[in-house]
Amino acid sequence: MLKKTLRALREYPWVILFALFILSYTVLDMSFTNKSYSELENRPLKTRPKMSFSALMSGDYDEKFDAYINDQFFGRDGWITLKSRTESALLKTENNEIVYGKDGYLFKKYDRIDGEKYQANERYIREFFEKYPQQEITFCVVPNSYEILKDKLPAGLSLVDEAAEIERLYAGLPDNVTAQNVYPTLWEHRDDYIYYRTDHHWTTYGAYLAVCAYAGERGMIPPPLEAIDSQKVPNFYGTYFSKAKKAGAKADVITYYEVPVRSVTVADEERDGLYDLQKFETRDKYAAFLWGNNNRTVIESDQNLNKVEGKKTRVLLIKDSYGNCFAPFLCYLYDEVVIADLRYLPKASDLMEDGQYDDVLLMYNFESLASDGYLAKLRY
Repeated sequence: MLKKTLRALREYPWVILFALFILSYTVLDMSFTNKSYSELENRPLKTRPKMSFSALMSGDYDEKFDAYINDQFFGRDGWITLKSRTESALLKTENNEIVYGKDGYLFKKYDRIDGEKYQANERYIREFFEKYPQQEITFCVVPNSYEILKDKLPAGLSLVDEAAEIERLYAGLPDNVTAQNVYPTLWEHRDDYIYYRTDHHWTTYGAYLAVCAYAGERGMIPPPLEAIDSQKVPNFYGTYFSKAKKAGAKADVITYYEVPVRSVTVADEERDGLYDLQKFETRDKYAAFLWGNNNRTVIESDQNLNKVEGKKTRVLLIKDSYGNCFAPFLCYLYDEVVIADLRYLPKASDLMEDGQYDDVLLMYNFESLASDGYLAKLRY
């Protein structure tokens, strides 16, 4: 028996090598300390779920444990990078729902909408408008990068027609609501650096163009970009890169503007300036804007170019993360800028009852508006 076993191993050495690999990998995986966050993917990782009888019987535990194993296996970052390089060598044009476009641009393969969620969110937004008929409100839906940079998409790719959907959202708004359509402005500047190549956000310049469109609609003096000191932060690899891990991806450059302010309060805590400068040293560099996503931020400005004698002008910006690099420019249009993120607030009415606003700006990128799970808070 022993001789047969030894002969088989000599004839099929790969069997024992593979078995040793599996055994070694299992030992390493079991001894490997779990991580709570992936710098490569720029997202939190699943942790070991707690076992309970109800979770086990419902199948919830199995589902969560499977997600945990997928996130925590040994050498995960290396395997992900290897997969990306292999697919690039095979000339694949997408990976993990991220499409490879021209000039180094990456795009999400956004080819379908969750109709039920989208319709519900539209209903919540319209209920919000109707709830405050005396309040002037501006509604701004920002198209995602692929909608503006169509010439950089692979030929034949069919994605959601955001332009048509945005036009439909703007139709039939109440008298107190103004549609701020930034599509024409962004389209006019589509050859400029208005969206990041590797991230889902617009650039600071893209946000600036939208602020100028907003100011122009109201007859206000826009921010003087050339007069504001700026800083550049290189080596930014955003969310699209984190998903695709495309070999040879070209890093983005973040530009931020040193807007002087009187005070900044983030989640009831005083902050020094508009940016968490330490975040610019990490992988998640975009999180430096406005100190990341927070429930409520208040900026007191002394840069308002549109001051009204004897009056303190205020704007409330209800936004997703696109608003983080947009908000600093509002300091040139208003004396006080209040910024809110519904993900971290119990209800919108707390904001609306906080005081009188010259304008309430509801601004979301289209994909976020269609899928966000927190817009229901606008109703309360």
